Amino acid sequence: MSARPALPPHLAPTTLAAVDTDSVGFDELRARGLTLLQKLSGRVWTDHNLHDPGITLLEQLCFGLTDIVYRAGFPVADHLTGPDGRIDHADQSLHPPSEALPCRPTTIGDYRRHLLDALPELDDATLEPDPGTGLYRLRLKFRAGLGAAVQARIAAARAACLARRNLGEDLDPEVICLREVPCDLHADVEIGGPRDAVDILAEVYDRCARYIANVPRSRTLDELRREGSSLEEIYSGPAVRHGFIDDDKRASSGGSQRTLALSELVGLVRDVPGVLDARLLALQVQGQETTAASVVWRDRDSALALRLPDHEVPATITVRRRGNVVPVAWQDLRRRLGDLQAGGRAQRARTDQQQAERADALMPQGRYRAMQGYSSVQDHLPALYGLGRHGPGPSAPPKRQAEVKQLKAYLVMQEQAMAQGLAQLAHLRELFSVAPDATQGLWTQMIGPDAVPGVDKLYLQPLAQVADTVYKPFDSSFERKNRALDHLLALHGETYTQNSMRQFFGHYKPREAERLLLENKATWLRDIVPLTRDRASGFDPGRESWNRRDNCSGMQRRASLLLGFKHWHDRPLTQVLREERLQPVRQPDDRHHAWQLNPHDPDLPQALAVGSAVKPADMRQLREDLERLPWLREPLPGGLWRAAQQENRYRLLDGADGARLLVLGPDENGRWWRLGSFRDAATARRTAASLRLYLRGVDQACEGLHLVEHVLLRPLHRDTSRHDRLGLVPGFYRLAVTTVLPNWTQRTARVAFRRFARETLRLSCPAHLTLHHLPLDAARMQGFETVYAAWLEARRAWCQRPTDEVLQWSADGHACELITLMRSAHRVLAKAWTRKDEGGDEAPPLQGHA
Repeated sequence: MSARPALPPHLAPTTLAAVDTDSVGFDELRARGLTLLQKLSGRVWTDHNLHDPGITLLEQLCFGLTDIVYRAGFPVADHLTGPDGRIDHADQSLHPPSEALPCRPTTIGDYRRHLLDALPELDDATLEPDPGTGLYRLRLKFRAGLGAAVQARIAAARAACLARRNLGEDLDPEVICLREVPCDLHADVEIGGPRDAVDILAEVYDRCARYIANVPRSRTLDELRREGSSLEEIYSGPAVRHGFIDDDKRASSGGSQRTLALSELVGLVRDVPGVLDARLLALQVQGQETTAASVVWRDRDSALALRLPDHEVPATITVRRRGNVVPVAWQDLRRRLGDLQAGGRAQRARTDQQQAERADALMPQGRYRAMQGYSSVQDHLPALYGLGRHGPGPSAPPKRQAEVKQLKAYLVMQEQAMAQGLAQLAHLRELFSVAPDATQGLWTQMIGPDAVPGVDKLYLQPLAQVADTVYKPFDSSFERKNRALDHLLALHGETYTQNSMRQFFGHYKPREAERLLLENKATWLRDIVPLTRDRASGFDPGRESWNRRDNCSGMQRRASLLLGFKHWHDRPLTQVLREERLQPVRQPDDRHHAWQLNPHDPDLPQALAVGSAVKPADMRQLREDLERLPWLREPLPGGLWRAAQQENRYRLLDGADGARLLVLGPDENGRWWRLGSFRDAATARRTAASLRLYLRGVDQACEGLHLVEHVLLRPLHRDTSRHDRLGLVPGFYRLAVTTVLPNWTQRTARVAFRRFARETLRLSCPAHLTLHHLPLDAARMQGFETVYAAWLEARRAWCQRPTDEVLQWSADGHACELITLMRSAHRVLAKAWTRKDEGGDEAPPLQGHA
């Protein structure tokens, strides 16, 4: 039986028994208890021997504590195993090595392995970079015999490359398909042993043909493990599905010429089983003289390909056994060659299934244990104490009955702490869960009559009410859950304190803010693999990305979570404003005078605070409350918009005829606003709660960012006149991105938050890219998103048919319109992006701007 593969360090099962547990063993606990008794009782307690009832009680409590220690010492995998006997690894943010260790394609070698794994028809693939521009050109070598299917395979290769595109990079429309230059290998091979000559010759041809064509070598996980490779070494490149492809050690960058020496094939042939000796005489390239030295193996648009024997191509490799020529029929040779090629394709299919099976086998498995049940230590005391299942007996006098109840209550107070500890231990899965609804971190288990008979008669209140009274005031579930999530983050080498973001959640109640921050951290852990692996990734321009959560750049996704945005993907931030017919404006005008109150009114400071109002029961009730506020359909000043999201800004004043006047203030500009008149205070309070919930939800939906990559705005059509007329500085399209954020929401309206956002984006942006920032108000953002969505769609259509000049012209038109809009929206960016002779005072180098 083969040995079980070693587990990743962060998934290896550990136990508390691996730690020194003597300090929590029975003897140590008993010794500590005696020390405390002697210190606290002094001369009052005269006897500490075994017959002492107090010592008996101490020993029983120590015994109960050791039971908790014993249960806590189970393997971690057991604690995480559910009643179904499985560990939900995704729910615990514990990912298999095949997900956690691979990187995103970054180097030329990484892209080669990615393309060869994605397209089985490829013999080789190279990305040729254009230095300093972020553009790459594909050079592909397809397997012979594809015929008319080549164009479809080229499109598939482009799509595979764009799917793993990095930020600030793009593919050149031109794809170079290497044409095959046939060549013949002249050799004399001496064979021996029982193996048939046709099998040996077929393998010689197959190995040489693969080497000359640079066909990738793919190996399984088991093969690499048997060779002694660690998981870190095996998964050091991009994620693959069809086996692990070795790096091309012979490859050089770009389209530089490579040569093939005849001596490179000698060892290859001699390694074939059954070959005793091999003499490679010459290599003849079609159209060239036969040579025994080196030949051009690969240049910019061509590559050597070994011709295989058939009815028109005679075999050029002679097979001898004991010096005598062994005749090999070409039909048998071709049949055997076909079997070898078919076997390679079958191995690829088997490898795909084996990868998934082996990845699952590396994950630890546990045994489910029901840990919550508590057995009272009172059952283990001598029957004389009268605490067991049978009690003191019906004939015991009332005084004895009372003494038993007193002792029972005394012990239950101490045992309840142990039962509570078991409740936390039994819910470790929930504590470390990163599921969206798994934010609860405190569980209670009250000792009831099933554990201690008659205990329910000792409580003056129901058990559930006692639990709320005892534990809720000291509930630190948010802190506990945060520590658990921090531990999971540390397994991935990440920290996520969110301390800087807390200062911008003043419009939330404390528990609301803690819950939001906790949910944000759990979201970070749920997506920890793409957030770390794809932090420099770009979106796929060949697929729909507008309003699609599955097609977003890594920087946008990571920065959005770091900024506390609820949504991270490209989506219309102004859509909710259009749907709700809301129109935020920066400053109030004449239309708003009727709503404003005199800030110096002496009644305002004495106005009654609304307080923690009752929330609406459902969406229907919320809409009914909002109908009482017709001014919501008018343009809303930004100060009112943001103040209405803060509970402590609502006040109640006495109105005419016993009505209650709901007012809001002061806002960020010191203004007070009249919201409406209501028949009673309860209706006014609920309306205030509905308005706050409504505007807070709209505000969250408006938060987000857009990321525009300049390289994707470059001209595609051969007629670049429209781009030329923009007068952009040289290098505008090179290695630069612009982030577009709203400036009207509760947080983004604050200068401090925009400064925090710029710093967060700078830290999230790859170091080789220039970063620009563009804040927009609601009206400009709506115009930007209309143009931006149209440009994304035009760019997607062009990616499907990159040689179509109509699509090129359309994409260029939308790109020019987008550049013009962004430049007109920000004076500093307009100056930085425009050449001096186009109206700018100077042409500063491209760099990040506020």
